[in-house]
Amino acid sequence: MRMNRIRKRRFIATLVILFVLGIIFFSTGYKKCEDEIYTYKENNTVDYKVYLKNNNFFDTVYLEKDKTYITSLIDYIDADFAYIVEFNEKVSGNLDYALFAEIKADKNSNEIGNYWTKEYELSNKETSSIVSSNSHEIRVKKEIDYNKYNDLLNSFIKEYGLQTESTLKVYLKVTGDAKIDSTNETIDIDSEISLTIPLSKLAVEGKIETESNNKEKEFIRKTTETEPYRKLSKILFIIVVIMFVYNLLKYIIFLANRNNYLNYRDRIKKINLDYEDIITKVKKMNTDDFAVIDVETFDDLISVYATTREPINFLFGNNKSRYFIIKGNTCYMYTIIKEEINSNEKQKK
Repeated sequence: MRMNRIRKRRFIATLVILFVLGIIFFSTGYKKCEDEIYTYKENNTVDYKVYLKNNNFFDTVYLEKDKTYITSLIDYIDADFAYIVEFNEKVSGNLDYALFAEIKADKNSNEIGNYWTKEYELSNKETSSIVSSNSHEIRVKKEIDYNKYNDLLNSFIKEYGLQTESTLKVYLKVTGDAKIDSTNETIDIDSEISLTIPLSKLAVEGKIETESNNKEKEFIRKTTETEPYRKLSKILFIIVVIMFVYNLLKYIIFLANRNNYLNYRDRIKKINLDYEDIITKVKKMNTDDFAVIDVETFDDLISVYATTREPINFLFGNNKSRYFIIKGNTCYMYTIIKEEINSNEKQKK
């Protein structure tokens, strides 16, 4: 009985495992696939204050953003650049950033062309890491010495006697890439946030312009990239189904013929439990004075019992056990041999 229970548990465990694997492979191989869409959106900002030289007209030391300014009164500009990006999936990666300044001396508005352009590095390149996040922010503050760049421009104009429309552009450059954690898909980042300031040696009105260059991009990962995995899942699903059906049939056969799987002791134990009311255990037997008739099955011995109504005697042996009924001078005997039982057991395994 113990071996019977162990076999039954193994069958059930195997069927459960195959059933679960079948569900997994079916869901990955036959589910409706859609293109995966990844997006990122930038919400960049530039904030600034224009600080003034000592003068008799303004009561405040600085003017807020989005005003019109007298360029000859500008002392310096306190700028705050913020690069803000949001992703629809968690990403990881590194973004490099640095602050630059660019002086441009263009021809007057009625002419096309550029006299002079020069770029300056205002900060060393730095790296900001994104670690499994849906958003990231890089913030750089800089005090812009307006008069330094205005003097450079005026020197150029004076030396060559030019009439120009000139600007100072200060911008934050952000480059790098972020990889989506779940798929390792790469998103390239290349963004510029700028502040454009008019340059002039005259006391003219100027308007500071900002450009956030906010980007919103969408990346589509086609389902064809995952098609090999879906095909593999389909093949594995078919294999699992075949194995499940095979093991289920074996289990059904096992249940129908479970007595054949009992080993020697389990077979004896089952018989003795099932027929304990009519079986008498004996310590020895002597059949010399009886005509012995061997029966092939225990059911045959039960038939004899039903006819004779004599008790069934049982004599246990380590290698061979006997069940017998004595009626007059006749002994009806059913013998269980350990070697034969275990041999049959091995063959069926």
